Amino acid sequence: MSIFYLLIGILYSVTLLFLSFLWNKQQVFRPKVNSKIKLSILVPFRNEKENIPQIFKSILTLRYSSFEVIFIDDHSQDEGVHLLESLIQKSSDSQIAISIIPNKGIGKKAAIETGVRIAEGEIIFTTDADCVLPKNWIDNKLQCFEDTKVQMVAGPVMTIDKKGFFYKFQQIEWASILLVTKGGFQLESPLMCSAANMAYRKSAFDDVGGYKGNDHVLTGDDEFLLKKIIKRYGSEAAIYQNSHQDLVFTQPQDTWEKLLVQRGRWASKWRMHGNMSHLLSAMAPVFLQLVFLSSWILLFQGKLSLSGFLLLWTFKMVSERFALGKVLSDLHIYPHFTYYLLTSFLHPFFVLLTVIFTFFGPGKWKGRATFWIW
Repeated sequence: MSIFYLLIGILYSVTLLFLSFLWNKQQVFRPKVNSKIKLSILVPFRNEKENIPQIFKSILTLRYSSFEVIFIDDHSQDEGVHLLESLIQKSSDSQIAISIIPNKGIGKKAAIETGVRIAEGEIIFTTDADCVLPKNWIDNKLQCFEDTKVQMVAGPVMTIDKKGFFYKFQQIEWASILLVTKGGFQLESPLMCSAANMAYRKSAFDDVGGYKGNDHVLTGDDEFLLKKIIKRYGSEAAIYQNSHQDLVFTQPQDTWEKLLVQRGRWASKWRMHGNMSHLLSAMAPVFLQLVFLSSWILLFQGKLSLSGFLLLWTFKMVSERFALGKVLSDLHIYPHFTYYLLTSFLHPFFVLLTVIFTFFGPGKWKGRATFWIW
């Protein structure tokens, strides 16, 4: 039995090292950008009063000649709309055209489609209301669109740095998501991306019919569109940027329950795609974490099994520290070594709880009764 666990440990470590190798493959872009390209930034929001001042300030600092920003209110129940109106009035001397429109449907997909319909830009940028954008966000992405084959550009998202293990845990766990995301793009079989850091040609959105065909699914506004664009234009049509200059920060969750609800909502998407790659990508991590959890039985089966247990967890912790540490250091984030060890130890339990929340989680998100609406 210890041989089985040892082989799993070796396989897991080799996989992480391979993904780390793929992470190192940076895309090279053209240095010049056509400053006359029209672009629109879409920011769907619901009950984001606390975050609106931050995203608004972030948008005002973006470096580009001229662009429009469309905030789409998804039936907010707080004072976010009034606060946003006040901020727009105070920044009337800005060269940025900023507007607020109501969502004509329900949910984030409908909000995005509402914004795309009236957007005047050739390139559509999307982000979330709880994000902070890098100053060169626009230029960095537009460089990619200089290649006419490119239809979509995605980038990394990371939680804002805060003190304490809970917040470091989220960053290290996010690093694993980014590692797999970049690996999928490098292997020309992307599995996921985040609409919090995304841009695409409006013509491509229209060409693939937007969310038509999966608009009944109230989640996956980013992954479904990615898959449709890849299917229509080929894998070379989508690029993933993974430099710290492209990094968008988002607010971390402030309780374990909220974090589990969020991850459970994300994990629920695998059932919606209907293909083997997503099924395997969803099941493989769960299987691995169950193996790590079950390995504790080796402690009660003699010295040889104890050696297998120690080797398995050594492989796990060392390879995770190397691969995830590489991701975070490239993004200029440096958690202490002890945070990596604690995260490595607790993560199998976290994944198991995420599975439970995927199927039996609370029935509300952002004040709505439907669990997977966002």
